[in-house]
Amino acid sequence: IELMMISLLLTLVSLSYYVNAEDLSAYSSAQANTSLWLSAAAYCGSSSYKTHKFAGPTTGFVVTAIIEDLPSDTEGYIGYLPSDKSIYVTFRGSSSIRNWITNLDVIKTSYTSYSECGCQVHKGFYDAEQKVIGGILTEVKRLKSLSALSGYAVKTTGHSLGAALAQLTAMDLLKAGYSVAMYNFGQPRVGDKNFAAFATSKLSTSRVTHDKDIVPHIPVTAGMDFYHACFEVFENASGSVHTCSSSKDGTYCEDSTCADQYQLAQTTVDDHLTYLGMSVSCAAVSV
Repeated sequence: IELMMISLLLTLVSLSYYVNAEDLSAYSSAQANTSLWLSAAAYCGSSSYKTHKFAGPTTGFVVTAIIEDLPSDTEGYIGYLPSDKSIYVTFRGSSSIRNWITNLDVIKTSYTSYSECGCQVHKGFYDAEQKVIGGILTEVKRLKSLSALSGYAVKTTGHSLGAALAQLTAMDLLKAGYSVAMYNFGQPRVGDKNFAAFATSKLSTSRVTHDKDIVPHIPVTAGMDFYHACFEVFENASGSVHTCSSSKDGTYCEDSTCADQYQLAQTTVDDHLTYLGMSVSCAAVSV
């Protein structure tokens, strides 16, 4: 009887841990689809954002401001979606994904947004985000000051390079006093292990990866100390999606049963271009 009780207790503890792990990621397929459609629309380009006809789960989206910095190849938009009562900051990925991957540098710089972090982040990503964050904060503050939008949630999203900018922007919005959630797709690693741990402790994240997508594998961890923050949501080759585990101490997410099961040489650009069964492109979301 004692052995049976011990076995039952261990089973309950195990189930409790599993449920808690799932709760931490709080993944929503509906939210993922909305964020993906917005991320794809970002590839339509800054000149068309305000005239783009948003469809599918983004029907009714209103663009209120354009994000643009030509020297850093940064584009995106800010707006709100009445159907889910959210303000979104959305970033476009690189205008030439294959060239961007080839020329990606690995220089780090001090992360000055949070001096207490004591961490370093990718210099190119951080410099690009810092060039546009002032205007983003101003627009989000303006939108939140409107009585009709004061209760709206604040969310960031993006694909590829845009996913990295979405994470850094979410952190700065958080520092400005906003509660922020982020869904992004095909994100490269943004900072060192200290940054991954710090971001994990601060931000509600669903970082979606697609099977052998090359971009979540760069910059590499070995010898360069780049790590992902939690939480990863992995889409396998058949389209099945599941949440992934974190490191043993819960500070970063490099799960060998999810994207990290593949070596860099096994990855492909093709899996970077589609997510959740959809091409991440302007054409896929244009009507």
